[in-house]
Amino acid sequence: MNDLISDFSTHPLVPGALLASIIGDPQSRRTEPLENAALRSFNKLPTLDIVSHFQNLAVLANEQASEILAADNQYVTAFKELCRRIPEVAQETDCDRKSVEQLARCLFSAKLMSEYLEILTPPQLSYERTARGTVDLLESLFDSFRKIVGGAWSVFFPRSEFSLVTDASAQFWMACLYSSRTDEMVNGFVGLFLMAHRDRLQALNRGYVKQSGLHLRDAITEYLDNSKEKIIKLHEAVADSVKEGLDRSFAEMVRVINKLELPPLLIFYYAFLTREVCQAFAHVDGDLSSKENRFIQYLLRQIAVICEDYDAVFAAHPRAVAEEKLDQVLLELDELVGIAAVKQKVKETANFARIQQMRIAQGLKSIPTSYHAVYTGNPGTGKTTVARLMGRIYKSLGVLKKGHLIECDRAALVGEYVGQTAPRTNGVIDSALDGILFIDEAYSLVKEHEDYGQEAIETLLKRMEDDRNRMIVIVAGYPEEMERFIHSNPGLQSRFNRFIEFPDYTPQELCRIFALMCRKNGLSLTPELKEKVLHHFNYLHKERGENFGNARLVRNCFEAVINGQASRLAASGMFDARALTMLEALDLNTPAQNFLAGYRNSKKGYVVKCPGCGQVYSWSPDLDIIDAVCTRCGKTYNCEFGELVS
Repeated sequence: MNDLISDFSTHPLVPGALLASIIGDPQSRRTEPLENAALRSFNKLPTLDIVSHFQNLAVLANEQASEILAADNQYVTAFKELCRRIPEVAQETDCDRKSVEQLARCLFSAKLMSEYLEILTPPQLSYERTARGTVDLLESLFDSFRKIVGGAWSVFFPRSEFSLVTDASAQFWMACLYSSRTDEMVNGFVGLFLMAHRDRLQALNRGYVKQSGLHLRDAITEYLDNSKEKIIKLHEAVADSVKEGLDRSFAEMVRVINKLELPPLLIFYYAFLTREVCQAFAHVDGDLSSKENRFIQYLLRQIAVICEDYDAVFAAHPRAVAEEKLDQVLLELDELVGIAAVKQKVKETANFARIQQMRIAQGLKSIPTSYHAVYTGNPGTGKTTVARLMGRIYKSLGVLKKGHLIECDRAALVGEYVGQTAPRTNGVIDSALDGILFIDEAYSLVKEHEDYGQEAIETLLKRMEDDRNRMIVIVAGYPEEMERFIHSNPGLQSRFNRFIEFPDYTPQELCRIFALMCRKNGLSLTPELKEKVLHHFNYLHKERGENFGNARLVRNCFEAVINGQASRLAASGMFDARALTMLEALDLNTPAQNFLAGYRNSKKGYVVKCPGCGQVYSWSPDLDIIDAVCTRCGKTYNCEFGELVS
């Protein structure tokens, strides 16, 4: 794995393979792990292309993509500025220039990775309850890396050997690992290590003693007076970590990485950084002593043993991480908002597939069947989401080896000129082997007076027969158009016999999807906003046309609200934790505003109904629970949002 990490072919700080490996939720990373060849290809791509790739796969949300690109640009720009100034810094501090650059690269890389993890880690995974209280795992991970860097520095620069290099090397890593902004990192790294101050800074090499009495004081004098005391305090701060063993800090990093459900590649990344930091510290003064070399060898060997043990377990069970049980996938299906009829059909299909596999396992003849399916419904009704779950269901049952989903449309299958369509279609199908090929708006393949689409259909039908045990095809689109599409070709009618209709979401379900997006991003809604959201989606649902966007409409609403919050906070200047995590009614601009005011004046109120027995309960926007138990039938019902009383 080291070649994946040490390859900085297009990025000066974090190889593309590392970024690609941590994108996506833990579930998708387990079920569809990227092979080394695929990861290596990301090292050749700029960050923008990597982000766009995962956006196109609907694995990376738009706001996450924007945050990654912003952080990436900020850190790379700052690092390049620092590299421009390092030659002067190295010369004025008597440090080896290449070692200083190596140290800076490692520290900036670690900080940028921590930014990536902040953006990509689900909030529900980022905290751990312990006997000492709740622990921020992302902060714990970075703090362990700080301990390793600080501890290594203290070994290479003992307090008994104080010098300008000792002082400068301490400032380098402290500025990078304890600054919250990139400009602070650069300015702190450079500090006063400028050509104009060289002669005065050299006093630290001559046993500088703090001056007493009255004398002219400036920034350099203050710096010289406080340097030795600062170094002593720094040694005291890292002493416990060194005494316990820096390999203990690395082992804690491995534990946290596993707790966060991050890929193993990240463990080897931190091992790589540790080695690079130690080598930079060792050579920064141009003199590697036997004692320092012995320390490096010992620490790196201990860390290598930890990595080897982890790698051995991972290699012995290469698919253990990727495997998941059917019950786990069905539980995730149940957690989707609404679409009860869809869930029931999916479970029926899963049960049939399970029985088929049992027949085969016992040497019985399986019943001839086809798992190819037609999904009909308006945009945003969950067709692609359910298709992904079906791939994982079929994989968990052994029907498919990989269970991955390849999503495409007419443009991906049909060429512009004669002879292009069949190779293009075959290429897409090859990528879907052992998984699911999902063709959105499949009816667009059939057009009057145009036969390229028909060529794609004929190619698809042949491959569905030739590779019937290696691929499942799901075609999707609007109900009427899909019905005409299936009946346009006898081959399509014979191969597609499973139909699932995806209904539009109800207003309450749209509200729940919106609230779920907020919770996943650590955001809360005021009661006034909850009421406004309820009327917003009721209004849009009532006025909906044939192109109603459903969950996509909710996504657009969510992005509009968080943009509204950003504008409101920027105007008010309030940036405390509560302000940053609370969405207010002012953040949502809705066409239902007048209707909301009229409804409030009518004082009709809101209700929520138990789906089990129909029992009706009154509902209020300030109700602060999601689920409740029905007093009549004992079933749990969702009471996050109510219904308008007619």
